[in-house]
Amino acid sequence: MATQINFVIDAGTKFDAIAQIKNEDGTPYDLTNLSITSKMKKSYYTTNGIDITCGVDGDPTLGNISMEVNPPLTELAKNGKWVYDVEVSNPVDINYIKRVLEGVITVNPQVTWS
Repeated sequence: MATQINFVIDAGTKFDAIAQIKNEDGTPYDLTNLSITSKMKKSYYTTNGIDITCGVDGDPTLGNISMEVNPPLTELAKNGKWVYDVEVSNPVDINYIKRVLEGVITVNPQVTWS
């Protein structure tokens, strides 16, 4: 089962976060040699979304995933609630895909436009 974490993004600003993923027994999830992908969408049924750039933060055996969305993309995000998830996959074993993180991202509207 995926870890659930909710985030808040201020539209037009950079979103940065680090999330530690753990196994069911509480030990860090080993991210060695795994690919990480993520997307946020206005709903589960929306076809288009915004890619969240993800990577391993530090030692992959500690299970830390960095997440980032740059200001031009957060500016495009309509205010309100979005859903997201993060999946890891093994490039060698195409059948290994696991959702490790999911939740809601609340986008706060921007008043000052650049």
